[in-house]
Amino acid sequence: MPTATPPALLFLYRQCGRRGLACLLLFVFSLPAHAALLTLPIDEHSPLIGAARDQLMLVHYRDGAFHEVRHQWLPWTLGHQPYFQEDRDARRDAPVDRVAAGDRLLLRSGDAGEVHPMPLPAEVLATLPIADGDGDGDGVFYVLRARPRATFAPAATLERDPLAISGDRFRLAFVDDNLFRWGDFTYQGWDGEGTLLDGLKLRLSAGLLLRNARVTLDNDNLDPVIRQVIAGPLATLVYATTRVRVAGLRVLTVHNYFIVGADSVVVHSRFTLPAVAAAVLREPSARITVDGYRLQGARLRTSWTGAREAVVDGVLSDTEKAMRGSTVPRDNTVWFDTGKGFALRARLRFMEGFDTPVRFIYQDDPQRPDPPERFPGQEPEVGFLLKDLPFGQEYYVIAELWFSSALP
Repeated sequence: MPTATPPALLFLYRQCGRRGLACLLLFVFSLPAHAALLTLPIDEHSPLIGAARDQLMLVHYRDGAFHEVRHQWLPWTLGHQPYFQEDRDARRDAPVDRVAAGDRLLLRSGDAGEVHPMPLPAEVLATLPIADGDGDGDGVFYVLRARPRATFAPAATLERDPLAISGDRFRLAFVDDNLFRWGDFTYQGWDGEGTLLDGLKLRLSAGLLLRNARVTLDNDNLDPVIRQVIAGPLATLVYATTRVRVAGLRVLTVHNYFIVGADSVVVHSRFTLPAVAAAVLREPSARITVDGYRLQGARLRTSWTGAREAVVDGVLSDTEKAMRGSTVPRDNTVWFDTGKGFALRARLRFMEGFDTPVRFIYQDDPQRPDPPERFPGQEPEVGFLLKDLPFGQEYYVIAELWFSSALP
């Protein structure tokens, strides 16, 4: 294993060896004061492959007995995204009700149990050891050949009227029932007034025949259609599509896959600029930012700008100017802490082969207008700029937002 391998993966590798169990890969997203949400991709050699999901019980071993735990299976496509029947591009090599290689299994680290004494009972089909990296969350899950008996209420929900998503401690409302027009965002425990958020700003821009004659579409021009919703005990999944037209020409369809957890929102986005569009469009770009509201005193750090720290105070410091426009690497994290009971950890993940330069956007100005927005000023505005998007190549990015009361 590489020397840079995270402790959790080292633990799994030593425990699982080359047996090919589903535990071979483990991504752990830790949040203070809450159990970490675990996402386990199913390995192609796992004994779970081909099993009917309604015949698999997830349990932990505590106090001398097995106990059923909250979990959720996420069927996956042969591509990068979760499987939705309404997605015409979705392909699988197994029925949706059976486990396939690449499927995901959601669990909570706090539900992990003790190691069962050997030998294991015959009904144990797989052993899933986990570690959170600091040793405090080490434990084991077991998969039994048995029909699940327990039912669990959803950890996150999609409200339809009016449109909103909510988890254990947060709620995000949408303006005019539009998934791209973010409204009030509230978080239980935040020591502040009203919403933390002004909104989400999307801008798709391209030159029309000439690079200087640019046409820009923003949130007001984009109206995603919800195609399918899947509610589960650990996450609610939403599939939506948006058709984008420029000067009457349909240039692309954006596919979005939302995975909403108790304290997280993960959004998969994919689209392809068709090669034929190159005849009329020049230098297409995308700008994605989130505009905070009255978050003075909050602090922001990134994984690629070293010890530099941005402080929301209405003025751009030399440090913040140095952070603006920096190149965002493939492996990236942004930490944002209000110091008032709300913190955010964000990542932007790119698929292999995507080589479009990505620049960091940061603005801190309580007076500067920058529509579309609900309130004047950027307090702060944080996001990413992608220039010269390629034609004929699939663009796929995953935005991850993880909420907590404070950063560790």
